[in-house]
Amino acid sequence: MTGDDSAKRSMGLYGATVFLLVLLFFVGLMAGSQWVSPTSLLSAIDGSSDLLTRITVLELRLPRNLLGILGGAALGVAGAVMQGVTRNSLASPGLTGVIASAALAVVSLRTLSSPGALWLPLMALAGGLLGGALTFAIAGRRQLQPERIVLAGIAVTSLATALTTGLLLVSGAEAAELYYWLAGSLMGRGWLQLQMVLPWLLLPLGALFVMQRPFRLLQLDDDLALAMGLAVGRWRLTFLLLALLLAAALVAFTGPIVFIGLVAPHIARRLAGNQIQHWLPLSALFGGLLLLAADIMARQLAFPQELPVGMLTALIGAPWLIYLLNSRTSPRSA
Repeated sequence: MTGDDSAKRSMGLYGATVFLLVLLFFVGLMAGSQWVSPTSLLSAIDGSSDLLTRITVLELRLPRNLLGILGGAALGVAGAVMQGVTRNSLASPGLTGVIASAALAVVSLRTLSSPGALWLPLMALAGGLLGGALTFAIAGRRQLQPERIVLAGIAVTSLATALTTGLLLVSGAEAAELYYWLAGSLMGRGWLQLQMVLPWLLLPLGALFVMQRPFRLLQLDDDLALAMGLAVGRWRLTFLLLALLLAAALVAFTGPIVFIGLVAPHIARRLAGNQIQHWLPLSALFGGLLLLAADIMARQLAFPQELPVGMLTALIGAPWLIYLLNSRTSPRSA
């Protein structure tokens, strides 16, 4: 494939993905317990509709859609970074104990005290860091095999889940709310939550997109990367911390949402092929696409009730994980 053909293919891929994302975004503005017609949607946007429609579209669904896209992008990029810098196709926030440990930290804080909103992402970050470090320590720091990562992640996730359940048993009246929060959901998230989580997600995302060269070098053998002047250990730690920050900060505001960080990078890598420079941007786009689609389905599949979006992403991601574990051909070679 020539350079011009490769560029045209990349542009077509980005165009198709962005088109689907924009289409789903407008569907998300219309979908809900009360569907809004395209005409009413345009009227709400230009301010000529009735008050109830404007509130529904602009105050409830718009920030929720934006959080879904941004949160999905964060999980997609976090998964791609973990897979890339560890050169492990099964590394992701949900499979390394990061999300479950971050959720445990948040539940602990909310059960044992009355924290301010600022403390939630900080506590989630501390919990996610501890869980991720424990997983990689159990799996072994060198020659990390995918199966060992998964088994160690399952062990850490099970431990964190058991401790979380124990805390819920003593949490009293707040238990019902926390149980629903633990299923992962975008319901009820508005402009306030979006405003609070924005710096926690945009700053790490911006940093990761800027640091494309060291990310590409980390895909190489460590000795070769060292020969090219890269401080491998320092950069690997930096990337992993930024990925952990993305996943843990989102958990603090939406609850644990799993498997987006596994599925989105694999789809992006298959479509990007050998053009590693497109892996992170495409992972962000597909992550936003998957989470937004799951959220729209969560509003409609059990109408008039709303399903937790984390349940739907698990139903999508679990078969994908089984396929990866049983596939003889590594997804990274596709």
